Amino acid sequence: MNSDEEVLSLRDSGRTYSAVARTLGFKRASDAQAAFVRAVHKREGDERERLTQRERVRLDELETRIRSRDAEEPEKMERRLTALARLREIVG
Repeated sequence: MNSDEEVLSLRDSGRTYSAVARTLGFKRASDAQAAFVRAVHKREGDERERLTQRERVRLDELETRIRSRDAEEPEKMERRLTALARLREIVG
């Protein structure tokens, strides 16, 4: 299995990009995220939509955690929400 497919499998099982990167030896979580996006874009139709929708749900859950955890630190929250918005754009 190539690394893009491994990332897809790990992410689909609920692992974070950071955990996937550590598991597969990537330097950064963003490398794992890029591999995930490549793997998703190789899919078509219902499978692609299912993967994209699951990722959107995970990102929604992440936003909820960020807003709750960082409510007392607005600058930190805003920085994290900006990064999350970039993730949403990339995933589609």
